[in-house]
Amino acid sequence: MTQIQNRIVYISGGSSGIGLAVARHVAALGAHVGLFARDPDKLVRAVRTVCGACAQADQTVFSRTMDVNDRDDVATKCAQALTEFGVPDILITSAGIPMAGRFEHVDADRFDAVLQTNLYGTRHVIAALLPAMKRQGSGHIVPVSSIAGFFGVYGFSAYGASKFALVGLAECLRSELLTHNIRVSLFCPPEVNTPFLEAEKGDLPPETRMLKNLAGTLSGDHAAKYLVKGILKNRFMIIPGFRAKVFYWLKRLMPLPLFWGLPDFIVKKMDR
Repeated sequence: MTQIQNRIVYISGGSSGIGLAVARHVAALGAHVGLFARDPDKLVRAVRTVCGACAQADQTVFSRTMDVNDRDDVATKCAQALTEFGVPDILITSAGIPMAGRFEHVDADRFDAVLQTNLYGTRHVIAALLPAMKRQGSGHIVPVSSIAGFFGVYGFSAYGASKFALVGLAECLRSELLTHNIRVSLFCPPEVNTPFLEAEKGDLPPETRMLKNLAGTLSGDHAAKYLVKGILKNRFMIIPGFRAKVFYWLKRLMPLPLFWGLPDFIVKKMDR
């Protein structure tokens, strides 16, 4: 893909956080934007914000309330959007929920809720829109994972499991869609300054906080711009932030006992 102007961009989880930041950015580049999220009040505010960022008077910004956990709701709302607004050229699945806490403190229901939203929610949205994208014969799908999809971080058993799974899903889709002219990118940011930070603050173990600090924190705008840049360059792996990139390559290239040395040292020191 070489441009964003006049493209149709669908974003799940588009009413806040990374999704909203990306929506503002692509609107400023001339895209038509569709926002999907659960909270109707947040969606109204998000549409107003994205409309204010539009570069042209003829751009379309639309929204649908949608619960990505509900497969039938996703199918219905996506079918409506396809009929009324067209097939997305770019689909960004950013709906997700945070979850921090040591494994024994996260009960089965909370663990399941994270997997349902972060993994199955992504699956439901892609499944609902992929047939139309294949008929169109083009498109770009971007699941939003995390740098925690590569590293098993203390206190992130549920969240990390969901993000690791998205890495595998994206790699499979990249291969399966290769001959259908549908590209797949995988967005894996470090911590981004979004409402998630406040939501997880009360449950975040101090060890987790220290380990997250190693990869740094990005602004939503910086993450959004880097994501769009990666789409335009047709990159599969999109990792914003210098420190996050360093940790990604260290994990790939170093023997695991060496790589684990620093995080293990931090955990042992703080557990004393």
